[in-house]
Amino acid sequence: MTILRYSKGTNDFFTNQIMDQLFRETKGSLQNSEQRGVSLNPRTNVVDEKERFVIEMLIPGFAKKDVVIKVEDGFLKITGEKEEVEDRTYLRKEFSATKLERTFKLSEGIDQENISAEVRDGILFVNLPKAKVEEPKIKEITIQ
Repeated sequence: MTILRYSKGTNDFFTNQIMDQLFRETKGSLQNSEQRGVSLNPRTNVVDEKERFVIEMLIPGFAKKDVVIKVEDGFLKITGEKEEVEDRTYLRKEFSATKLERTFKLSEGIDQENISAEVRDGILFVNLPKAKVEEPKIKEITIQ
């Protein structure tokens, strides 16, 4: 393995500008999300079972009364909001998620009338039953 000494040359200007912009944008978006108290993207698994799909979403700290699930215009929208206790003095604060939002496009094969959900151990389980697919009926036509 060869170790090369790094030297900032004329070709590094463009790379440095891009990296500086990337870090500025990342830092800005993190600060904005922290100020708004928004969890932009809760971790989610989607499981395909025989008769249904199951969405498993991590929502630690949110009670079931804090979460709203709606089906609207072919989309499943999961939102949550909880009030943050403001009269506390923190020695260290590493999380402050007070809002969450996630949207999923529902396919035609979902029975939207029978969607159900439950919360267990900080995980939201949304059951999306598959619609019953009817076999096409074969009708024989007699020729006159």
